Amino acid sequence: MAGPQGRSKPFRGKKPIKDLREFKSREIKKSLVHRARLRKNYFKLLEKEGESTPNDLVEERRQKKPTNFAERSKLAKQKKEERRLKKIEEVRARRQILEKQTRDREKRKESLSKRTRSGQPLMGPRINNLLDKIKEDMK
Repeated sequence: MAGPQGRSKPFRGKKPIKDLREFKSREIKKSLVHRARLRKNYFKLLEKEGESTPNDLVEERRQKKPTNFAERSKLAKQKKEERRLKKIEEVRARRQILEKQTRDREKRKESLSKRTRSGQPLMGPRINNLLDKIKEDMK
């Protein structure tokens, strides 16, 4: 005989979750309402203190934004052209750096490959190369 105490009763505080989708939507709605209430209280507090609200800043930004489609497309084209020119300039600069490095490498290779009449390597260019490396490390 299972009396009233023997039956398992659901939690009395909240309704048991039957549908998880409903539960999730209820939770989302609750969080949105909470956030809206917090924002409203925050703006009331700012108004009471005499501070400017962030909405004023948003309105200023909207005024700066072009409303015309032609103006927006013109701006987009200008930005695209600027990006293209910037990219071309970066490639050109990189290519110049690489060319300079290859020229320096060729000069160094040529000076290091010099030999005496008997076939021994010249020590002057090798010492100069080491000195240049030390100077670069010191910078």
